[in-house]
Amino acid sequence: MRVTEATLYTNRLDEMKRFYVEKLGLSVVDEDSTRFQIELGENTLIFQEAITEQERQYHFAINIPANRFKEAKEWIMSRVPLLTADGEDEIYFEGIDASSLYFYDADENVIELIARHSINPESNIESFSSNEFLGIGEMSLTVEDPLHVAQELSNIEIHRRDGNQIDERHLNFLGAPNSETYILLVPPGRVWLFSPKLSIPSPIQMVLDQQYIVEMDEKLEFHIHSIKK
Repeated sequence: MRVTEATLYTNRLDEMKRFYVEKLGLSVVDEDSTRFQIELGENTLIFQEAITEQERQYHFAINIPANRFKEAKEWIMSRVPLLTADGEDEIYFEGIDASSLYFYDADENVIELIARHSINPESNIESFSSNEFLGIGEMSLTVEDPLHVAQELSNIEIHRRDGNQIDERHLNFLGAPNSETYILLVPPGRVWLFSPKLSIPSPIQMVLDQQYIVEMDEKLEFHIHSIKK
């Protein structure tokens, strides 16, 4: 399972565009007065102007080459402040052999750069830039009823990574082991790593493998649509 495209909603469209273009060096590949679209490696990220003022909070991870975490950290530190916890500004996940760091975008969404050392491809490009972003590694889906949403996702063969039952009180990684992308199914009120921000049910749309559209609309109602071919 891959999240090939994700649409997030914002009330600060111009500020978000400046952040992703000027701070991260990404290019806008399509836009109109209410949205802009950027490419993250092989995947697409769209920011859509929201029609309501409701509070939102997103977290997503960007995959980077397995051997480029140090270079990526130096590069991002020259552009944005890193988030810290207990005096640390990075973390190593022994269970999945991955290194991560975190920062805010213009909406204070929690963005992560993750180098999965055993899975992500390597790179030998001399100077790190956003051109080395590989794609969407994780995308949050915060919902009031994780059990119901998990059941709906199981109908399209999306299950917890470790095969266990859904924990309605904590974060759940959805997707096959060693997948390129995971959906993070989260209940409200979960504190994100390296940030005091809490998870909030937020509208989002994700395209999965060019086969399904998974959507939490602005009324916070959950839908899955099949993409007709």
